[in-house]
Order: sequence, then structure tokens, then C-alpha cells
Amino acid sequence: MGKTQPSISAFATTAVVLLSLVSCGVPPTTALPQQSPTPTAACPSAGTEPQPSSCVAYDGNAAMAQNEMYRQRRKLSPEMQAQLDTHLDPAKEALNALVKPAAPANVEAAFASLNLKEVQTDDGGNGVRFGVAVPSGGCLYGVVPGEGEVTIQAGGGIMDGGCLEMFGH
Repeated sequence: MGKTQPSISAFATTAVVLLSLVSCGVPPTTALPQQSPTPTAACPSAGTEPQPSSCVAYDGNAAMAQNEMYRQRRKLSPEMQAQLDTHLDPAKEALNALVKPAAPANVEAAFASLNLKEVQTDDGGNGVRFGVAVPSGGCLYGVVPGEGEVTIQAGGGIMDGGCLEMFGH
């Protein structure tokens, strides 16, 4: 009978077994540095109580205020505000002339008669809210109620874009 030759897989298996046996008995030359646990959650700050190491503390009230920033209006220079204010009386007069309750299309037509065409409206059932971009910059915004006087203000656009602040974002 002839001699059989060992297969390559037998050599590989033998090498792995020998390597693992040799490395098991060798102590590490340096200790591994202790790592602090990485935070895995955001936890609202609890005043003076210590936070678990798995938390990153945050101020919940500050986070909510930041979440509402899209509703804030941009600041205008005094000159720009003064120019924008000149549009208030004509716009209020045109809106007060509308038959109540006004429809969004009526509000848009009132502003179109003043050459203000970028109008956003929202009829939530309590009147028509509006936001109008003035070509020279800034916005007119307010509400035409089902009954009573129109309320209108002049100011910068909202951070979210446009002139009409939307609810429920």
C-alpha cells in the first residue's frame, strides 16, 4: 500500500489549534485602558440629582423653545419696518370692507386690489387667517374674523418661510 498525503485542510486545522494553545498561556504585556460607558440616551436634567452614566442631560424646556423657533419672525431694520407700516391702513380698510364672514378668495382679492399678490390664507372656521408678502420686504399678517374688526400687523417673515404661521407642525 502506498502512503497517503495529508490534505491542506488538515494542515490549516492543526495550525489554528496550535496557535490558540500557544496564545492562551501568554499574559498580556499591557493592561487595556478602562473606558467609560458611552451615553446611549438623552435624559432630561433632574436638578441636583446625579444622572446615570448612560445619559446625556438636556434641558427639556430649552429644547421645546428651540423646537418652536420656526414660528418666530425675522427682525426688520427700523427703516424697513417703517416702510412696511405704510401698508397697514390701506390693507385694513380693504379687509374691513369685505362682507362677513369672508372667504379666503375674498381676502386674496382684497390684497390683489392693493397690488399685493403673494397671499397665503387659512380658514380654520373662526375667520380667515392671512399672511401677505410685501414686494419691498416683510409681511402683513392677521385675521379677518367672522364678525368684528380685522386684526393686522406688519413684521418680518417667519423662520419656516413665508408670512403665515401654520399650526400643528
